[in-house]
Amino acid sequence: MNIQKRIESIILPIAEKEFVEIVDVEYVRENGDNVLRIYIDTDKGVNLDLCTKMSHLFGNELDKKNPIKEHYILEISSPGIDRILKKEKDFLQFIGFCVKVKIAVAINNQKNFKGKLVSVGNNKIVVEDVTSGIVEIEISNIIKAQIDS
Repeated sequence: MNIQKRIESIILPIAEKEFVEIVDVEYVRENGDNVLRIYIDTDKGVNLDLCTKMSHLFGNELDKKNPIKEHYILEISSPGIDRILKKEKDFLQFIGFCVKVKIAVAINNQKNFKGKLVSVGNNKIVVEDVTSGIVEIEISNIIKAQIDS
């Protein structure tokens, strides 16, 4: 299990108890520091008070479980307008929106798509790409997908 999935499994019960969705977990090196960035969302959106609260709750649990041995900076953030889409339920929420999708295995020699998210189902999305028209993409083939603001 990679570190992001391990972190998510540790904090997910807390998020669910607080009615908070974990959108994404990143563990990256930036400017010489290790940064654990957790993107959250709720039906009512995200504000600074919620980020502060979740930082304390997640931070306390991560300190207890200690999944990351080296020093790191914990950041809690909203997904922003260019929200990352990972799970089928994420895509379902944004049918009709313009998306950008990068895939691992090319479809008709194309790996990058941009256009309207038309439908979602059976672990696939359908995008009306500005270049290729209607394209069906397996969610498991997606490297990165996000709202195109």
